[in-house]
Amino acid sequence: MKPILMIQGNYEEASQLIQQLLITDLPLDVVVMPNTTDDTPRYQPLVVASAICPHLSVRVGTAADYGQATWLVVLDRYEAETEATTSVAELRVLMNRIVENGFKGQLIFCGAQDELMTYFAWKFSGLQPNQIWGLGTYPLTRLLTYRLAERLGVGATAIQAAVVGTAVDPIVAWSRTYVGPAPILMYLANEDAGFSAEDLSKMATWLHREATEQQVTLRFMGLIRLLRGVLADQPLIVAVSNIQAEEPVYAAATPVLVNASGVKHLTNLVLSEDEQQAYDEQIQGLRDQIQAIESHQTEGRN
Repeated sequence: MKPILMIQGNYEEASQLIQQLLITDLPLDVVVMPNTTDDTPRYQPLVVASAICPHLSVRVGTAADYGQATWLVVLDRYEAETEATTSVAELRVLMNRIVENGFKGQLIFCGAQDELMTYFAWKFSGLQPNQIWGLGTYPLTRLLTYRLAERLGVGATAIQAAVVGTAVDPIVAWSRTYVGPAPILMYLANEDAGFSAEDLSKMATWLHREATEQQVTLRFMGLIRLLRGVLADQPLIVAVSNIQAEEPVYAAATPVLVNASGVKHLTNLVLSEDEQQAYDEQIQGLRDQIQAIESHQTEGRN
């Protein structure tokens, strides 16, 4: 029996993800859950197209499929941007639905603010922290990796980039970025490298600019890369949004092992002094945002 990958989100994003999955033809049973009943017939051409895929199948699902799902990929639920409080309220409804229908798989958030969605999904669902994660800064890490490889004239496999925090405000951890066996900061000392600290600063600015753009395709490419690794029993250590055990609890992108069981913490995040300060400030902002949303929920029940 093939693993079941459920997809939940608006039609535009869900159909794009399914199209990319059809091309990769991974050994998956893809089950799409339409946002509305009107969307159901719109998926029929993708269901028909899957008939020529030797390994991947596509079908429209029902609530009973939640209990059989290996992964549930949650895309943005709205076509237009909405307030975080609205998205969290919608998430609570979804979590109640999947738990009631026996969901025991992994929740993967592929939309905006996945660090908030990861935290509140953990809070609402009762699932274990290792079952819930978001793509976080992994797509941007891949983008930076290939940009560095091109700039330095090496293969992408020689680059080990480190980007942590959140996808909308990524922190490039140059102190944990390597070119081959050498830290990139040591690599700068090589006169033949043709690369300077100023180049690093420009590249970080470029990555921040890209983070503000619409990166749906990039996120889906990252998701497929992770799924491919897990299905081939070659799990990756990457920075995805995951539950942090510190008090008060929050979710942010830090390096973890992504495997068939979910995410697994391997070691503590170690950054330079400046990077740690930027990370701490960002985490405080996340905690403040979580507190504001939780206060809004409490007021809404009064």
